[in-house]
Amino acid sequence: MSFPTRLQEVLSEGRAVIRSGIKIACTTGTYGFWNGKGDIIVDGLVYWPNTLITVSEPVYGLGTAASTFTVELVAKRDSGLAPDKLLLIEQEGYKDAPITGFDFYFDPDDRSFLHAEPGPYGFIDTIDHSRENGEKKLIANVRSGAIANHRDGYRTASHEDQQLVSPGDDFFQYASTVKHEVFDIKFD
Repeated sequence: MSFPTRLQEVLSEGRAVIRSGIKIACTTGTYGFWNGKGDIIVDGLVYWPNTLITVSEPVYGLGTAASTFTVELVAKRDSGLAPDKLLLIEQEGYKDAPITGFDFYFDPDDRSFLHAEPGPYGFIDTIDHSRENGEKKLIANVRSGAIANHRDGYRTASHEDQQLVSPGDDFFQYASTVKHEVFDIKFD
């Protein structure tokens, strides 16, 4: 993938403006937040401002093991995220909701949006509530996208499924019969 030409220019000059954002796809609604001022629209989704977004560094393991990290959103009117907007996530089905972090790139001269680069992603496990110095915040405990390495998918090693992927490919033509064949073994 290549970056837009203007972004490449400002990156090489060391002048790109970079902000962070997160997208949470709950069961009935998708929400976006970013650490800038004012609402922005990226790929048709409105990202609400919240200058106090915190994403912890993922705790990495070996192999395909899932890591964990947290995303904190503070409900503070002067940060751009009013408590009523934060409560919308609580009213949603957020368990296992996909969450993606982004780097948003802006032109330093006219502040126009240039590009969204996806970063860490995962699935919300739980949401904790905290109150510090009178500020309410939600702390999403996230399991990294590597958790999908251990989930059963909808694909199977069968001839029928292989035809959906590559019509005419007979690699799995006997997979179903071998898988379900019963052997009658007699011991004398």
